[in-house]
Amino acid sequence: MKTTVIGAYPKISDEHQDLRRALHRHDRGELDADGLAGVLNESTRWAIGELDWVGVDVINDGQVRWDDMLAPFARAWEGCDRGPLERFYDNNTYFRQPVISGPITTDGKTLVRDFEFARGIARGQLKAAVCGPLTFATLAEDRHYRSLEDRTLAVADAIAAEIRGLGAAGATLVDVEEPALVAHPEHFAIARAAMERLAAAGVPLALQTSFFPADPLLDALAAFPVAQIGVDVRSRETHVLDKLNTLRQTVVLGIVDARNTRVETERELVGLIEAALKRIPAEYLWLAPTTGLEYLPHDVAVQKLRALVTAAHAAGGVKA
Repeated sequence: MKTTVIGAYPKISDEHQDLRRALHRHDRGELDADGLAGVLNESTRWAIGELDWVGVDVINDGQVRWDDMLAPFARAWEGCDRGPLERFYDNNTYFRQPVISGPITTDGKTLVRDFEFARGIARGQLKAAVCGPLTFATLAEDRHYRSLEDRTLAVADAIAAEIRGLGAAGATLVDVEEPALVAHPEHFAIARAAMERLAAAGVPLALQTSFFPADPLLDALAAFPVAQIGVDVRSRETHVLDKLNTLRQTVVLGIVDARNTRVETERELVGLIEAALKRIPAEYLWLAPTTGLEYLPHDVAVQKLRALVTAAHAAGGVKA
């Protein structure tokens, strides 16, 4: 078993206020883009250092530079602009809605510089991440494409280019953060076609679902061309634990609730791990929060990651 994270790390703590101050100064015109980039570099270094220190096996870069899940791509792609603030699913957070005004194109280098920077810092295994094509397509305002299918596949082609760029930069695993798949299971066929285009980029993928139960799609997910399937077993009632053996991929089990400030006990986390191990071998099980930790206060996020790592060691018979 390995532990990992999904999505964004809390950007600011009580002790780490540099980024907050820099963003305010940038908004007031007192700090230029290069100055802000330097602070973002140091904040990324801080986030990666904390993830390494807590003992997570496979980390990302903390996504400190991401305003929201869609922002890096909406900002960089030709044919896209950033529109009004909208609520992000049923969370008390907001994102800027992408506005698609023309054909989407990209040079595939949107995330390369950030990944290379993080790779030079991380002590252990580092993975990359992209937004899922169905999530981007269902949350965007479309003024160009004729249908959800056309829009999703165009987004998939752009994300596939980003994945190829990350692969060339050394990424050996890329999370595809795709909550829309379980939020809108009626679009399963479109999501599957999009994922095939991403898989053709040639880098192993982890399809990360969140917020909603994966039960209606679990059997079908086994046929997705990905190395890992992430499932959230905490946000809503689900019977996924009883059906994990239907999956052929490694399972990334979301057992720490990233939207609830209550810190899980070792006993309850070990219980979930043991239930999963009745269905799948340990070498096909990774353990994670349910989604990004950005919804939590920094100190709570750290406590939850410690609980995750401790429970993984306890269930695996390894001393923390």
